[in-house]
Amino acid sequence: MSGFTLPTSRPITQAWAAEFDDWDGDGVVDYPGGFYNSIGWNGHNGIDYGCHEGDPIEAIADGVVAYADWAGNHWLLSGGGIAVLIEHPAYGIQSEYLHLSRTDLQPGQRVKKGQVIGYGGSTGASTAAHLHLGILPLTGINLNNRMRGRIDPTPYLYGALNPDYAPKIQTQATVKGFLMALSDKQQTDLYNRVMRYVDSKVSDVPKRVWGTPIRRGGKQISALQELADAKTLIGKQQATIDALSEAVRKLGGAA
Repeated sequence: MSGFTLPTSRPITQAWAAEFDDWDGDGVVDYPGGFYNSIGWNGHNGIDYGCHEGDPIEAIADGVVAYADWAGNHWLLSGGGIAVLIEHPAYGIQSEYLHLSRTDLQPGQRVKKGQVIGYGGSTGASTAAHLHLGILPLTGINLNNRMRGRIDPTPYLYGALNPDYAPKIQTQATVKGFLMALSDKQQTDLYNRVMRYVDSKVSDVPKRVWGTPIRRGGKQISALQELADAKTLIGKQQATIDALSEAVRKLGGAA
């Protein structure tokens, strides 16, 4: 088994089990109690990545294509626009990739971890270009689990099964301990410092910080991308710890 990787290096825009009540972003509550609650779910049943139209989307693990077509023609994928469903027998799960602009895959085709399986888009029930990544059991799907059968992708994508992410796990306890040991004021100061650099114009920040190449999700990205991602990841549990850890390390000498 070759483990998992992220489907894209773009930042998370909606986490697993997230909720929202403002549909059009005008500041007015459209769904009291939350949109997903209104349709009988416990929150968002996957992870959304802020992909651009045409971004390459990669398979998160080795597998076999079970479906690649319009979601409306599949009993489990309705609303997902152009969709891909890949079975991963070695792990007992299947992964779904929704709202694509295009895919050239065929059912029965074998794919490798990191192989491009389609391109980002906004097809189906989508208000902007993004990738919805979902995980389902390979068998025994429980459509009454208030997530329409989906299970949390986090342990697969952001845990020990992801070899690109696993090395970070060794330092997570130390980083978490460091953060938790800070006073409320110190945590606020740290948060504001990270946000100040994320929101700064590139020209205002030393190029040696923004230009530092780092690896995440098996891809080479700049510190600028990492810090921009930190803004999205703030408050996203373990991902927050990693984002802050990277930010602290990279910004240590840039103040």
